[in-house]
Amino acid sequence: MPLTGVRIPVMRAFPSSLVLLLLVVLAAGQVQAQTVDGVEQAWRAWAAQYGRKTSGLAVVHGGRVVREAAMGREAVGEPVPVASLSKAVTGVCVAGLIDRGQLSFETPLSQALAKTMARVGRPVDPRLSTVTISQLLVHRAGLARKDIVNAPLADYLRTHTARRTAFDVQLGWIFRQPLASQPGTLNVYSNAGYLILGAVIEEASGRDYESYCRETVLLPLGARTAELNPAWRIMSSYGGWRMSTADYGRFYQAFAPGNPAIGPQARAWMMSPEGKRVGSGGVHYGLGTFVRPTPTGGGNFWHWGAWTYNLQGAYDGTLNASYSVFAVRLGAIDTNMVVHIDPRLDKGGATGELDRSLGRAAEAVRNWP
Repeated sequence: MPLTGVRIPVMRAFPSSLVLLLLVVLAAGQVQAQTVDGVEQAWRAWAAQYGRKTSGLAVVHGGRVVREAAMGREAVGEPVPVASLSKAVTGVCVAGLIDRGQLSFETPLSQALAKTMARVGRPVDPRLSTVTISQLLVHRAGLARKDIVNAPLADYLRTHTARRTAFDVQLGWIFRQPLASQPGTLNVYSNAGYLILGAVIEEASGRDYESYCRETVLLPLGARTAELNPAWRIMSSYGGWRMSTADYGRFYQAFAPGNPAIGPQARAWMMSPEGKRVGSGGVHYGLGTFVRPTPTGGGNFWHWGAWTYNLQGAYDGTLNASYSVFAVRLGAIDTNMVVHIDPRLDKGGATGELDRSLGRAAEAVRNWP
């Protein structure tokens, strides 16, 4: 029966060479997605989506650096500041002192800082002397939400350099403030708590914070570019470290199961959520980083850091800084990823999207170098 007004589609034969080319292109894209190239592509796509032109990436798999990349003003292998990712360095350094019997998780500050308090003075709130190392590590020391160590910083930096640590001065700022809550009760993220831990490291080791943590933690893990940022050493144990993204990835391998940087006692404490939970969803805070235990691989670890500062007329001249940094360890695939971003990334959807994009790309890899 004839069909009127109906167009019959005509199948056109494509040249076999074009079909072959399309198949090759599709296969190449699939192969890239299954290699570490896919992680770099995810990072670059994220940067393009959020208008970020200066950034750096490092990927560590099985303890080996398998990818380094940079864009804009950043260069591969160049040390970058890591802000609050410094807290994990402090946490692992404290863990070493505990594993060697020089401290315990339950040591109170009245013992851990006995010499320092004799020099600086005792806290106005006697409860601070009872705060333990464990409570400081997990942000449950009762310290105020207001950042005690950064609030007076501008006045201090107008007459003093930011290029030297100043533990005694900053402890004085903390010791003159009453606690906001009973120690051990509330989780309140605090730079002040990790500043105190830096002073604890100095008293327990008899060494300066930087050289002790560098020699006992960072160098053994292969983080050879690690140092306190020469322009911001004042931030020391809570935000002062800088190193290449690859070296931070090497350091983050400390959290791999069995890595000797964290001994059995400290590792058992770190992985237990008791007294460390942060919100819901099985997340807790451990040695300067967030932890989510997993059935395999010893758990996932992550932390964001950021620093923005603009002060004219400072002792060192104009002080300008703006950046963000992110580190994540996916234990089941033994992979660490570190991203540095300049300028600072505002909180919001971009942070979560970077985390998800990197995670999906890394989990899709089937052929690691």
